Amino acid sequence: MTSEPHNRTGAYVLDALPVDERADFERHLTDCAGCRSEVAEMSEAPGRSAGAVPADGMKEGVRADLHKRAAEDALGVTQLMPALNTLGRTDIMPALKGLPDNDSPAHSRRWTWWTAAGVAATAAALLAGLTLVGGEHNGEADQVRAARDAITRDGVVMAGDGVAEAVSSASIGKTVVMANGLPTPDEDHGYQLWSLPADGTPRSAGMMHVSGGRAELSTNLPGDTVLLAITAEPSRGSDQPTTPMVARIPLS
Repeated sequence: MTSEPHNRTGAYVLDALPVDERADFERHLTDCAGCRSEVAEMSEAPGRSAGAVPADGMKEGVRADLHKRAAEDALGVTQLMPALNTLGRTDIMPALKGLPDNDSPAHSRRWTWWTAAGVAATAAALLAGLTLVGGEHNGEADQVRAARDAITRDGVVMAGDGVAEAVSSASIGKTVVMANGLPTPDEDHGYQLWSLPADGTPRSAGMMHVSGGRAELSTNLPGDTVLLAITAEPSRGSDQPTTPMVARIPLS
């Protein structure tokens, strides 16, 4: 390439790079989170000049991958939160004692999230609102899972030996969030679900219905949600997360 690759994002978005330099720059993007985020922002920025040439030459697959990886960079790599084994020290969930510490400097019991501008373009197209899942709502959850347009998004359980998933149906207008195999909280605590938009601000989605090691909630998520997170909180719920995530489900 004829110049520093970090200075070529604008030319790439405007499809102004020669074919060989475009190929070189796309290889650079696989290793540079900063450039991926900048390209994702610039390619979708509503304030681009009316005279700017759209990046028609940018392959849709490459563009989609850039937005996906930019979202992962922003919501996964740059987050600060309490060490995971903080839970063990609180006696909320004794099964977590002995887990390796997180070297993050954020030991206050709350999260701080940073995200790149423009990541909102990757948000899932979901609706707003929330309904707690109890026994009377099991039929609704089953309907969502059985819907022809049901989409399943897999998550990660960081505490315990289990799985997490979110199943959404646009026709029913609901999303079922479920985590299995979680440690059993004590009688004064439960699991709270959080929805996060692209700016990383955690918003309470309510306390989940817990049966054994299974937590479930039937929800209509805010349309700008890009990540779901589950934490152990006091039974009455918390205004902000006070413990690390025990499970997370990306929606993009």
